[in-house]
Amino acid sequence: MRPALPFCLIAVYSTCVLSSSWAALSPEEAAMQHMSQISSVLAIASKPHSSFSFSTPTLVTQAPEQIYRSELPPVWFILIEAEAGRKGYAMWESSGSGTLLEFAIDAPVQVTPGRGRMIASVPVLQQFPVPGLKVKTVASGCVPTAGASLVGYWAKCGFPQWLGAAAPEADPAEREPLKRVASRLRNGMRMSEIPDTAGYTDDGLCLSGAYPEELARALERDARASGIMAGVEYGRFAFSRFRQEIDADRPVLLSCMVRLPHKPHLSWGHEVVGVGWLEVEGGEFAGVKDNFYPTTSPDAVRWIRKDAFDSMISVRLEGGQAGGGSDGAKAPNEQNNTH
Repeated sequence: MRPALPFCLIAVYSTCVLSSSWAALSPEEAAMQHMSQISSVLAIASKPHSSFSFSTPTLVTQAPEQIYRSELPPVWFILIEAEAGRKGYAMWESSGSGTLLEFAIDAPVQVTPGRGRMIASVPVLQQFPVPGLKVKTVASGCVPTAGASLVGYWAKCGFPQWLGAAAPEADPAEREPLKRVASRLRNGMRMSEIPDTAGYTDDGLCLSGAYPEELARALERDARASGIMAGVEYGRFAFSRFRQEIDADRPVLLSCMVRLPHKPHLSWGHEVVGVGWLEVEGGEFAGVKDNFYPTTSPDAVRWIRKDAFDSMISVRLEGGQAGGGSDGAKAPNEQNNTH
């Protein structure tokens, strides 16, 4: 890891290279510049003068044997380490303008006022093993698992009945409210089972895929079964509309084409919960809770540039109180089965 650099020192360094083109920067200089810009809009909560260190940049290309052919280009990748052992990562383009693509810090963070906003209290649920149809055990899948996190948020905002109750003979996993919701949503969708031959999981667990538009319908049916009137809308992703939902304290469900943060040589179509927006380096980023990115902090947010997103599911409920915050689009086609 590089020696820790206080934010103030990074900011001083950045003034020396702002006038230079990104193409003229070495990977180490680009990393320094990106970290300077990130630190100008984010700070670890309760530690506004935190410092970061980062690893030597590595050029990462997509593995040829992966299941999902995303055709994503090579990127520069660094591991980040902050105070108290907090870790994270960042990725940026390896060609052209060296655009920052995504980053995350495994810690609660504060957004600079006017540069972004986050919704607090959105629970995160990691994918978990469930019984399969063709094999004994499969991963719960990103689509229903992300949906369960969104339901968990609304359960805290005046709609606890949406969690439902566990049956006396329920599997131990279904006694956990969010896992119970994820299993219910799975039952309302066509789930595909995909053998993990590329190492997405550490133990070879079979993956699950589904279409986001089916999740929208499953959410509406599940809410109705719980006595809740939910307005669920599925359509193309537009950052302006996404920002309106976040500003109104309404998290959304987002489909994206992304690399795995902890295995960036692999990528896929993925469903996540959108919880915030941010402006960095002149670009617009969506902050998400990721169900396939295990972190030590439940408040960790993954920030992804808007170009990675394809569709959005927004949910509005009548009654209750959305809270916790610090148009007619054409539906995408069904090619984006997400895992």
